Amino acid sequence: ILLEHVGPLWRRLSFSWKVTFRNIFRYKRRLIMTVIGIAGCTALLLTGLGLQNSINDIIDVQYGELVDYNMVISEKADADSGAREAADAILSDTAQLPVAVRATEASMIAQGADGAEAMTTIVAPEDAATFQDLWHFRERASGETVPLPTEGAVVTEKLAVKLGLSPGDAITFAEQDDLGNATATTYAVPVAGVIENYIGDYAFMTPATYQRTFGEEPANLTVYARATDDAAERAALSEALRATGAVDTVAYNDEVIDSYRQMLKSVDMVVVVLVVAAAALAFIVLYNLTNINITERAREIATLKVLGFTPREVNAYIFREIVLLTILGAVVGLGLGGVLEGFVVVTAEVDQVMFGRTIHAASFAVAFALTLVFTAVVMLVMRPKLARIDMVESLKSNE
Repeated sequence: ILLEHVGPLWRRLSFSWKVTFRNIFRYKRRLIMTVIGIAGCTALLLTGLGLQNSINDIIDVQYGELVDYNMVISEKADADSGAREAADAILSDTAQLPVAVRATEASMIAQGADGAEAMTTIVAPEDAATFQDLWHFRERASGETVPLPTEGAVVTEKLAVKLGLSPGDAITFAEQDDLGNATATTYAVPVAGVIENYIGDYAFMTPATYQRTFGEEPANLTVYARATDDAAERAALSEALRATGAVDTVAYNDEVIDSYRQMLKSVDMVVVVLVVAAAALAFIVLYNLTNINITERAREIATLKVLGFTPREVNAYIFREIVLLTILGAVVGLGLGGVLEGFVVVTAEVDQVMFGRTIHAASFAVAFALTLVFTAVVMLVMRPKLARIDMVESLKSNE
């Protein structure tokens, strides 16, 4: 075999390891079949675990890394000055709301160059610097901070993908009719950046850009704030805000997070199904190939017993090959699983939600470890078959 030509390495291998490597490359068909079967097993495992990572990242990254506000307040457009002043007094109380930023929100239909459309929320924060303390703008792949530009808009990644946009392109916003369809009234804005975001399609711009684009003063009827985590204080704050008569809704991120977590619990069952399927695949593939291997090599194994190989040495002689092929197949499966998981994530995504794009390192380790565990189970099952090989009967032959 080729390895024999690597003199320094080959000379240092023991006799049993030399035989192992020669047998692996001697039975090439078995090598290919085992690697493909184990790669499929590991790929299924990684797909299930990676899918769980991707869906959990919707909550963990969105509300753990990107978003640092926990309260959104919507004010009534027709509130009188007295009610608005009462609400302003509460909103400016830093003891209750350490950070609060007013913003203008507008729902429009975003359009791309190829005619694609998506419902989009336009957000124009009154204080861009403070707002970016509450909503961190960053590029997903590089992690670099994306500033809110004085010209153009920053759009979320899912929106950019749906519309086929990249920095430098123009995004068009169309007003909606009573049925929610795009009207002929449109506004074009250059795309200045694309940021990481997992829930909702957003376009962010400064108040000056908003006024130039849409020809109207920002209303600033939405407030993004960081409030206390105490449930009683939150309830009192919400009641006080509604009592002013100027506030329409008060929403907390905790409520959104809880509802999403309830919906995502079904993903755990998908992961269980994939793990069970992968275990079955690994067991069937390894069992059949190991069984064929032992049956075809019964006379060889019997000869080893006659020569004085102990049961432990015979087991190592056969199972060492299986372990090496399993490790090779698992490594190939990790690469295949990464590709398969990426396809599943993009295919399974729903509108207004982007799944995570990262498979955690722990998932790679778990997929690899479980593959080895399944292999160990097969080897335990096959040990009695090796022990039952009769050295005398196996060597009987008319030859």
